[in-house]
Amino acid sequence: MLKQVQHDEFSFLKRTYRLKNKLSSRFTLHSLLKKKAAFTLAEGATHVAHSHNIRRVAFTLAEVLITLGIIGVVAAMTIPTLINKYQMKVFETAFKKQYSAVQSAIDMQFLNNGVSDCYMYWQRDLNAYGAETSQCYELYSEIIKYMNLFKIDYSIRDSYARKAQVQANGGKFVNSSVAYDSYINTSWAYASNNGAVFLITMFSPVVIIDVNGEKGPNKWGYDVFFLVLSNHDGNLNRILLTDELATIVEKGGRLPRNILINKEKTEDSDFTIFWN
Repeated sequence: MLKQVQHDEFSFLKRTYRLKNKLSSRFTLHSLLKKKAAFTLAEGATHVAHSHNIRRVAFTLAEVLITLGIIGVVAAMTIPTLINKYQMKVFETAFKKQYSAVQSAIDMQFLNNGVSDCYMYWQRDLNAYGAETSQCYELYSEIIKYMNLFKIDYSIRDSYARKAQVQANGGKFVNSSVAYDSYINTSWAYASNNGAVFLITMFSPVVIIDVNGEKGPNKWGYDVFFLVLSNHDGNLNRILLTDELATIVEKGGRLPRNILINKEKTEDSDFTIFWN
């Protein structure tokens, strides 16, 4: 009987001890978690400062609108200039292509058919230009066939500014004494399959190239170029299509000679009659 009581008492004490340990463990873990989640005074101040800095990084609506306004002003100032430069490069590339086509046709007739008497030349003894025109009609007739050009309505001539208008708007000339209007008004109009237009004065050594026809802007020195055939160096080894006697350049346009030699800047000294 005594043994039974002692055994029960021991069992009770053992269970009590286990329950105490469990409660102690739970309270200890809870205390640790509470301590872990809490901030010290210094840690709390740092956390508040960090949150304050995060809020300061953001932009206000006024700041965003001002920035967008500045970007818009810069774009409005620079984009038109970039577009104009790009368009001029397109015109220049097209001019080189059409110039090469006409020059090749002239060379072909000169070398194969002996057609050469259609050019301007420098009369050194008279200090002036002269012209040989006896074979101009024959030369142009062969060029038209060689390049597969077809005739179009001559009313396209009205698309190009005349001498007085060019002068009034700040344009320039190589040799302002030339009767430019007469050459334009008496030219015959032809077009190629790629849209280029050629005004040809069939009885004089003048060729006008419009690289894109009616598309515009139809401005001298932009997409339209006034050129003459010349023996250039005083002999008949080759007839060249040049601007050395005469050409028209509206304000902001470029000389054919500068385009052909890839000279970017056009200067007043470039407008000389003789092209060395």
